[in-house]
Amino acid sequence: MSQDTILPNGKIPDSILSGILDRFTNSQGDRVILGPAIGEDAGIVDMSHAVTDPDNCLVAAVDPITVNIQNSPFFAVACNINDVATRGAIPKWATAGVFLPEGSTIGEAESFFRELYEAIKPYNIAIVSGHTEVTSTMRNPGIVMTILGEVKKSSILKTGGAQVGDALILTEGAGIEGTAIIASNLAEGIKAKVSPDVIKRAENFLYTPGICVLKAAQISWRHKPNALHDPTEGGVRKGVEEMAVASRLGVTLDYTQIPIREETRIICEASNNDPLAIFGSGALLISIGQDRRRAILEDFEKNGILAQVIGAMTPADKGRNILMPGKGLVPLTASHTDELIGDIM
Repeated sequence: MSQDTILPNGKIPDSILSGILDRFTNSQGDRVILGPAIGEDAGIVDMSHAVTDPDNCLVAAVDPITVNIQNSPFFAVACNINDVATRGAIPKWATAGVFLPEGSTIGEAESFFRELYEAIKPYNIAIVSGHTEVTSTMRNPGIVMTILGEVKKSSILKTGGAQVGDALILTEGAGIEGTAIIASNLAEGIKAKVSPDVIKRAENFLYTPGICVLKAAQISWRHKPNALHDPTEGGVRKGVEEMAVASRLGVTLDYTQIPIREETRIICEASNNDPLAIFGSGALLISIGQDRRRAILEDFEKNGILAQVIGAMTPADKGRNILMPGKGLVPLTASHTDELIGDIM
């Protein structure tokens, strides 16, 4: 069949899907007993080692990407890896539900799966199961991904593990994901105010500094943080609020210490967005004892990762606040709805 052949609604035909699965899924992990295949309802992973390793835990994370953004499989992989890594776990297996809009062609289906394969392969994560469908209910391609990982019980980390007095560290910068989304998908609205060079650099934020925090998380594990969290929808503001609420603590931030890259400042000013309130994947929030903050910052610097102390965790009765230039200490506000969500639906 031609790459331009339009797929019928419903499941992708077996003759086409089998070829896609053969080329664009990585199911060769050493413990994968059964990977994705026509007619198989679920994948199988060998967990027999757990009998002799009672300290081992399975971590599961799921995130959908259904908004209209370029390379949505890359976002799905990175966001789920981030969620697993903030638990202190190594990501190992994945499942993917792929939904293509009515009228999609074979070539478009293959392109989507190629993006997924290229996004997940560098992390040596095995795709073990999934679902594919062409449906009239979708306006753009969407993916619902689950990633599973393993962690020793003694090494589990939680968003709610922060302690009073902890230093709060942010890696790489606020609004990295949001900056890439604006530059890649909403550039028409800002190109009169922003130079093509800045837009091009911002588009590349997806890959450099990147939206996956696995490397930063692995470095942080060495320094025994009390809590990790990756800010996503709602940005750094929402991510910090979530950590404080989960830990039943207050927090005080210093706006001047929050790393905001030049491209993010320029693009957010042009699009009238708050750098702290747009999609924040690519940054890692770390709550760590003051006695360990110097060592972790030095480790980040040695590995080429930007990291700064942006505040401290406080008793709950101190509230959640941010020190703003010219305004002093004001309440830290956050929204459940990202500033960009209406523009990319």
